[in-house]
Amino acid sequence: MRAHIRSTSMHPSGNHIDAEVDVRTLSVALLSGTGRMGVHLSAAWAHAGMDVRVCSRRKEKAQQIVDALLSGQGYSTGQIMVPPHPCDRPAPSASWRLQAGRVEEAADADVIVLASPFHVMWRTLEPLAPRMRGKGKIFIDLTNPWLNTSAPKGPRGQTLPPIPKAEPQASVLFHKTRFNDPTSSWCHAYRHVFWMLIHPTGPNPRCGERLGVELLGDPRAVAVCTAMIKAHGFKPVIRPGGCEVAPRYEISMLGRREKGPDAPPAAGSDPDGLIGPFSASPLIAVDALLEKAARHFR
Repeated sequence: MRAHIRSTSMHPSGNHIDAEVDVRTLSVALLSGTGRMGVHLSAAWAHAGMDVRVCSRRKEKAQQIVDALLSGQGYSTGQIMVPPHPCDRPAPSASWRLQAGRVEEAADADVIVLASPFHVMWRTLEPLAPRMRGKGKIFIDLTNPWLNTSAPKGPRGQTLPPIPKAEPQASVLFHKTRFNDPTSSWCHAYRHVFWMLIHPTGPNPRCGERLGVELLGDPRAVAVCTAMIKAHGFKPVIRPGGCEVAPRYEISMLGRREKGPDAPPAAGSDPDGLIGPFSASPLIAVDALLEKAARHFR
């Protein structure tokens, strides 16, 4: 199913983009979507009316998550904490178009969300590429090369650069270049967003007034991702320049990788209201501890 586009407007880069996307027409696949961000976003997007598939190498793992979410009871394990619906039965989730699937089934979606850790993402995507190329797919890249989980090791155990120096120094450029398909459209988004701030019915109340989600990329992907961000209650913050400027906006555990007076401000210190783990209420840490304690009594 192709996304229904109603009108056009101007991208900050100067390019015209499709501005109004009916998210209810979108089929979305989260590629390796059983992790922290994947589970939280799948619930939020399903609640917003999208057709969402949580894809995993182990479909039974994805099915367990989907069944819990559809029951209205939420899903809580490890650092994943999707709350139950705050309403009586039947829960709204009973009508969600949310399914589990194998990794291979992601190739059938309009929008493919790259939700694996960076160091395994291309190995997951590459076998699917022949089925996706030439079909105008939209990719939303959530991967972050400079998180600890993405640090590759050399033969003597030394830490290697997550992206070889000869490759583009941004995950969305790295994947887009390797995918090599002029019909596809790419963006990166949600890189700075703490997954626990995303609830199925909207932003976690601990967010406060900062609801900005940074995104950048190709115009068509930016238009679709903008609509998806708005659909679950957050505010898109579009950076001009397309995918080519992505290296400026890469982040690590210590903030922006680019330093200096001209570097973009990080979430929490920017004028655009970007939401991040340190700009939300510190009570979110208390919420997490209480949730983990409550698991022992269920």
